[in-house]
Amino acid sequence: MDFEPVIGLEIHIQLKTQRKMFCGCKSPVALAKGDDLQPNAHVCPVCLGLPGALPVLNGKAVELAMRVGLALGGRVNKETYFERKNYFYPDLPKGYQISQYRAPLCEGGELDGIGITRAHLEEDTAKSIHTADGTLLDFNKSGIPLLEIVSEPEIHSVEHARAYCKAIQELVRRLGISDAEMEKGQMRLEANISLRELLSTRRVNKAQPSPGNVNSTRRVDELCNHRDYGDLPPYRVEIKNINSFRFLEGALRYEIKRQTTALEKGEKLEQETRGYDVKSKKTFVQRTKEEAHDYRYFPEPDIPPLEISEAEVSRVRGSLPKLRNELIDQLVGTYKLSKKDAEVLIDDEKRMSFFKTLVAEGMESSQAANLVVNQPEVLLKKPRELIEQFKKEKSEEIFNEDILQEAVKSVISANPQPVADFRAGKAAALQFLLGQVMRQTRGKANPQIVEKLLKETL
Repeated sequence: MDFEPVIGLEIHIQLKTQRKMFCGCKSPVALAKGDDLQPNAHVCPVCLGLPGALPVLNGKAVELAMRVGLALGGRVNKETYFERKNYFYPDLPKGYQISQYRAPLCEGGELDGIGITRAHLEEDTAKSIHTADGTLLDFNKSGIPLLEIVSEPEIHSVEHARAYCKAIQELVRRLGISDAEMEKGQMRLEANISLRELLSTRRVNKAQPSPGNVNSTRRVDELCNHRDYGDLPPYRVEIKNINSFRFLEGALRYEIKRQTTALEKGEKLEQETRGYDVKSKKTFVQRTKEEAHDYRYFPEPDIPPLEISEAEVSRVRGSLPKLRNELIDQLVGTYKLSKKDAEVLIDDEKRMSFFKTLVAEGMESSQAANLVVNQPEVLLKKPRELIEQFKKEKSEEIFNEDILQEAVKSVISANPQPVADFRAGKAAALQFLLGQVMRQTRGKANPQIVEKLLKETL
């Protein structure tokens, strides 16, 4: 039996604010070299969870989260509130995490073809340091503003999962809300994965979804009203705390193999939470049958509900920079570049700057892009040197059709097979012949005229 993976992703992003989420302590994300980097140097009664300490909301964190939600094409909930997510773990001194569930700050949107369920705010936990003598806790990290972006269960390949995560990383960096450096814990991944029979071998019944099927933080009947998923599997395996794209791929590939083997044997897979061992490259069970109601969410009594005006939403929307796809389209339209070249330039600030300098100095945009994209060694040269070389070559360029016609005839006569290929419908053969003419004329022939003469002669 053939199966396809059904994957949903939860991505945690540490926001780049000066202060923590609910107190005045300096956030480790904003620490400079001169700051005290010792464990537990930036703590207070609030982020230590001491009795009687009261949280105060960081407005900057709310604004940064709104930027992401709006950039994803989602909506900002005008009335939202925080909740207590109750569970016990040593890095959570209060016994609960201040988070959002029923009324997240942002909902909806899409990225890389994947629907967004929600983007909500919460506080980070302390850092656990495991030693031979026991576990130590560093509360510097406790209370850092976290944005959790939850995708819909619409990813069906490991490659798409990685591409989506990289797109999120690029987005938050472009928006300036986080450096999203995974090795520093500023971006962490959690994957929900289950398997189902391929569409060709299963019966899709949208009208009667099984009420127990969950693959995100919403019930399946809510999901099916939002987007069309077909039948979701009756279980979900969540893989926690993945801190690199490579480990994400490894964890997903192992789970696909493990679950496929189990299903082929007729075994029933259960809802569970697993970790990923980077040494053995295998996942392992941490907890079983964990559901949202196990956290006993209830409204946070110490933080008033948050009301956001339409004017504030409009202000944040107006402050958004142009995003990657918009910039690529702009480059393609303005400079008549290929989308591939535009993507390379957009993703490399140094190349983009060099390209614009060459164009401003008079080099044709197509040639400037070709140099910068395909010959990166030119970045070591001075733009003025390349411009002078370009002008010299331009002045020596051959436009005379009589001279070029002779070169075209010579190349056609010497290359009967590519000529036959072109006449048989292979368009690529024309580019080979054009290259031979350019070679024969030492690169001085005008390529547009050569292409025209080749087509006419052939």
